[in-house]
Amino acid sequence: MAWALAREGVRTWVLDRARFPREKVCGDFVEPRGLRLFQTMGCLGALEADDPLAITHVNLFLNGSSAYRQRIPFYRGQAHLPQHGYIVPRDVLDVRVLESAARVGARVLQGCAVQSVERAGDQLLVHWTENGHARSVRAALVVGADGVHSTVARSFGLGVDDPRHMAVSQRAYVEGIELEHGEAAFVFDRELFPGYGWMFPMAGGRANVGVGLLAETRDRRAISIPALFRSFLDKLRSMHPGCAGLRLASKPIGGTVKTYGGHGINHFEGGILVGDAGCFVDPMTGEGITPAAESALLGAPVLLKALETGRRDAGSLSAYERAYRSYFDPSMSYVDFVACTMRNPHFADFWLSVVARGCSLAMDDATFARSGGAAFGGVDVRPLETVARLWAKSLGQFVSEGGRMATSLLTGRLPKSSVIGDMLRWQSGWWSSLAEDPAWHARWMADLTSKWMRLPLRTRMKDPRTSGPAHLRVSAQA
Repeated sequence: MAWALAREGVRTWVLDRARFPREKVCGDFVEPRGLRLFQTMGCLGALEADDPLAITHVNLFLNGSSAYRQRIPFYRGQAHLPQHGYIVPRDVLDVRVLESAARVGARVLQGCAVQSVERAGDQLLVHWTENGHARSVRAALVVGADGVHSTVARSFGLGVDDPRHMAVSQRAYVEGIELEHGEAAFVFDRELFPGYGWMFPMAGGRANVGVGLLAETRDRRAISIPALFRSFLDKLRSMHPGCAGLRLASKPIGGTVKTYGGHGINHFEGGILVGDAGCFVDPMTGEGITPAAESALLGAPVLLKALETGRRDAGSLSAYERAYRSYFDPSMSYVDFVACTMRNPHFADFWLSVVARGCSLAMDDATFARSGGAAFGGVDVRPLETVARLWAKSLGQFVSEGGRMATSLLTGRLPKSSVIGDMLRWQSGWWSSLAEDPAWHARWMADLTSKWMRLPLRTRMKDPRTSGPAHLRVSAQA
């Protein structure tokens, strides 16, 4: 945000509690859209100076076994984007981004802990402490880019803490990883549902390893995230040949993210919320680096217009909500709906079975892999196309399994991979969920219905995120 405003000549201050470089809990994964943005900002070269490992492949584990191991399917065919991602620790990435902002004129103040923001006539008054001393500054506009516990959001009554849309995680850096190339690993099983474990490799045999779980599930099931993380390390050593010798290289630390779909109002009189403060995180993967940057770049033109016209009221700044909804909703509403269906832990067996069958189909069909995997971090999410392909594949399998299905039903043994088996697993999950907690089940169903009604189900719909923010494209071309 500071880069986008300062390069347009706006007098911009960055107040940050930390002193850089500093560590931040994160999976550190910068996907192709993010790399494109950082290239536009002029800091990609600095990020690549340390020769990071290019992430080009994925190994997906289900219940302890590798179910899909290929090149990342949805990177192919994106000629306008890099065909890889990078794992860049935040103590490196954030410094480079900060340097880009300072280079175009932003004033960076580190070690400044903002305490509150308040109205002061037609301006805002920002209060912070620095080296034990109280400081303040008047500003025409304020942007809350201050994370999940945003002081700016709380100052204007916009704080959101909904465990249905929050994920908790723990991660650490490890060493001793042995891989042939940049192959990220994702691990799904009952213990991690609804969530997953990851191993994101880096150069030199190092990796970012962690687990993430829905906060609602943690609270309802009284799950210890540190214990879950320790268990996951043991699983990685036993199931992944390249991780047999992994050992901790840093202390495990935990964090929280708030995902898209759980946000409230992200604008107020005199400012907006971006990044984690505004819940700009992928509901399925928990990826937040690129959405955070995109939210800032969508908000910058709104703030520039507010400065130009002198209209800084909440109504004028609501243009920000229209901008980010038209940009994010086509893809994020879909993955938010999918994430909502997976919130119910009673459907773990159903979903793990569906994903296993999907992986089997995807290994033999690159087109299906591209569309079917779109809900798990794809760069071009097209809901109708994805659903149509999934149904077509399921119907084809149902027809092909007809004879075997009839024989199995007569013997009372149902094939684990069958479509009918998935239906029965869904039914079993439904009734066990209803029996355990009818009130929670009813609220979950109400959430599902609400999110389904908000899905932008048009016959043809391209994900705007594939091309990036429009005004940034124009600037980059110029």
